[in-house]
Amino acid sequence: MKVKNLLFCSLIIGLLCSSPALRAEDRQHNPDSFTWNPELSTHGPVLITVSLKNQIAAVYRNGIQIGSSEVSTGFDGHETPTGVFHILNKDADHHSKTYGNASMPYSERLTWGGVALHAGAVPGYRSSHGCIHLPYAFSKKLFGVTHRGTTVVVSNESPDVHVSNGHKVLLSNGEASKFIWQPELAPSGPVSLIFSRKDKKLYLVRNGVTIGECKVKTSLFGKHTKGTAAFIFSGWSADHDGGRHSMWTQVSGSREQHTEALDEWFKLDPNFQHILQGALTPGTNLVVTEGSVKKPTGKGFPLLQGAKEEAEAKSDAK
Repeated sequence: MKVKNLLFCSLIIGLLCSSPALRAEDRQHNPDSFTWNPELSTHGPVLITVSLKNQIAAVYRNGIQIGSSEVSTGFDGHETPTGVFHILNKDADHHSKTYGNASMPYSERLTWGGVALHAGAVPGYRSSHGCIHLPYAFSKKLFGVTHRGTTVVVSNESPDVHVSNGHKVLLSNGEASKFIWQPELAPSGPVSLIFSRKDKKLYLVRNGVTIGECKVKTSLFGKHTKGTAAFIFSGWSADHDGGRHSMWTQVSGSREQHTEALDEWFKLDPNFQHILQGALTPGTNLVVTEGSVKKPTGKGFPLLQGAKEEAEAKSDAK
């Protein structure tokens, strides 16, 4: 009987050890799990992209990739939401109230519902409860270059290795229309732009708070394949007709979106267009998304929060 029990136990142990999940190496402390080259671009706004499909994050500063890393996102039933987020707050020594005071170093909150970037297990598959786990050393380095309001784009698309330049967008006067402009909600900090194809609106966001929105007419990305795309403003270019184009570098999106430089236009309320031109500075992020920015993209996770949504979410989180 003892021999049979030993054989049975050996069989069970063998089956368990053959499981990919149990054999996987936690690369949280492996220096080969990420790259970091901040000297490639020492100044400018930061943009972070996360591919759930490939479990890879990339970091851009002023349109130049300065880092990339393996990640581990939410497993089935606890999926990491997709969408456009902004870092809401930062805590280098965060401990979770939900998971028994568990340590979550270098935490950078993306939603008031609990989703964050932070150091954690990176075993080569999706293992978190919705957060984005990063290698410890990478999370510390990332923490040092981000700020409240840094844009984070999470998508199911594969990250593209290409960065394409020379994309032009003409900002011109359209019909007068109602728009929202509340800069007092977030008086300082870099501005990010989000264009929702579904809403047909352009949103201005500062420090994670929507401070402006306006309906627009546009030819933008009519030729592009569907999906989320991120751009970084590089400056202004005057054409022979005296018009002034905004120039952009694309740093994410499908490979097909990089094959041809854009030459598109936005038409919007003249007053809002004046506000927009004053808000654009080199390094400003523009994210284009298919969905409505006010609708959830996962289990109750908002794609973008205004002041009202942020206050409600904070209240619910207490």
